[in-house]
Amino acid sequence: MTMIADLDQTTRVLQAMLPEGATITGVKPLTTGFSNETYLIEGADLILRLPPSAGAMLDGHDVIAQAAIYSELGHAPGAPPVPRIVLASEDMDALGVPFFVMERVAGESIHDLDLQPWFVDGSEAFRRDVAQRWVSAFGSLAKLRPLDVLGAPVSPEDDARMWRAFAASANSPALVAQYDRLLARPAPRSGVPAVVHGDTKLSNLMWQAGQVSAVLDWEMALNGEPLADLGYMLYGFASDYHGATTPQKQPGMPDRAQVIAWWEEASGRSAEGVFWHEIAQIGKITAIIAEGTAMWLTGRSQDPKLAYFAKNLDYYLGVMTTMLDGGDF
Repeated sequence: MTMIADLDQTTRVLQAMLPEGATITGVKPLTTGFSNETYLIEGADLILRLPPSAGAMLDGHDVIAQAAIYSELGHAPGAPPVPRIVLASEDMDALGVPFFVMERVAGESIHDLDLQPWFVDGSEAFRRDVAQRWVSAFGSLAKLRPLDVLGAPVSPEDDARMWRAFAASANSPALVAQYDRLLARPAPRSGVPAVVHGDTKLSNLMWQAGQVSAVLDWEMALNGEPLADLGYMLYGFASDYHGATTPQKQPGMPDRAQVIAWWEEASGRSAEGVFWHEIAQIGKITAIIAEGTAMWLTGRSQDPKLAYFAKNLDYYLGVMTTMLDGGDF
């Protein structure tokens, strides 16, 4: 199911609204689901983004706020590359929902599970270089001043409390209990608040010829503690408490110590105390999985992807619990 029922009508609306309208030949769905819907505006080679048709799983930034984040980052000194915003509209008479249009960035992302041949078949040195650029792209955010569009800084504890409430609404008392254990300890700080992306997985970068061409998907961004972004990345690398995720299992990918060293170099900060933040980010992932599981079990969604969520909930909860049980922090 997609948000747009009539692609031809959407094409005509965009032809009338956009400066590039005369070049537009059609609109084609690229991704749909619980994240923002993404469409290719053919001919003009632009991207259209809409709210999710399946209903937002997360209470993140709406599409207009996301466009504002991209716009502010596009003018922020030292910010990573992001797509240029062409139009952001709240005109409900146009497409029936708020939307924005941005440039289509050259390159492609690295899939979370179905890894592309150019990544898998490259040399170990190539993958190590990709990993360093990935870590550095997000680590460098720690040097940015807070973005006006993101509002007042959010403390790590308040962010954890927000996800604790999310876990409670998803009917996961076991996860709520683990958050209470985490919140009994103060969160380490690396310095003043800065820009936090909030979803620093490898697939949120676009790559062109081995270089980062764009950093995407700022739905969970905030002004806060940059160790959160490092903690999120570290979950993908094997530790005593969990295995590595698919891209990080490839030969040439670094270990945790190297990731931390790269992050410290890019951020200019110490990673001391990141263990607290890694637990908090695993809790966030688990809370999202718990909500997806609740949607599946209660029949609010028939998306088969959520059945996979349900099968993995206990594993993620177990990782968080084991880290709290055995961690020295």
